[in-house]
Amino acid sequence: MYYTVKAVSELTGISARTLRYYDTINLLKPHHYTESGYRMYSSKELDRLQLILFYKSLQFSLEEIKGMLTNGNTLSHLSMQRERLIEQANHIDKLIKVIDSTISYQKGEIQMTEQQKFEAFKEEKLKENEVLYGKELRDKYNEKSLNKSHAHYKYLSQDSYDKAVDTERKMFGLLKVMINENLDISDSIGKEIFEYHKSWLEIMSGMYSTEYHRNMASLYVQDERFAQYYNDRVEGICQRLSETILHYTK
Repeated sequence: MYYTVKAVSELTGISARTLRYYDTINLLKPHHYTESGYRMYSSKELDRLQLILFYKSLQFSLEEIKGMLTNGNTLSHLSMQRERLIEQANHIDKLIKVIDSTISYQKGEIQMTEQQKFEAFKEEKLKENEVLYGKELRDKYNEKSLNKSHAHYKYLSQDSYDKAVDTERKMFGLLKVMINENLDISDSIGKEIFEYHKSWLEIMSGMYSTEYHRNMASLYVQDERFAQYYNDRVEGICQRLSETILHYTK
């Protein structure tokens, strides 16, 4: 059985214009063209269109979708995206529970600890960090240490988190002064920067050693993603911070 552009449009909700565009960019070619030039689609093309719409709903670009469909590893991609959706669904469920608890808390019906208020958001941040930096961190630290650090962060109190944010803010302020005034890392301000970063690290990770601190300093300049976090504030700040940490952990 074959379907015209109009039939496919009515079946899927995709406009005829979009179907023609997909044909033009070789994302979804019709099964064949009639002698009059009309596009005709079979069940095979509809299967492909279903995948296109599925990946599109997951925010993949058309170019990315074309690549995934071209390599022929559809089952693997679908399984991977299924796991991704399950994780998202679990996170949404946790957020719903937090919202329900917060509503009850605001009504005065229950009490919420500081940890309960922010636990779901911290879990999401840990997952995000794992995706972005997991491999690099595991190259530097053992699994036990990382799990301990993650558990510490997950149950960090709001007061401790606020203290860490304030400590980091003060550190950035001094780093800007150091760069703007071209001060040497051996200057007294360098020692203050080091102590602020040390305190921030202790609060956020729950562990500290000179080796751990030096490894973090190395990551800051070796991995552009770490560097960007700092350099987005002031250009060159990451290199100066790394040098300062290494200087005071000799």
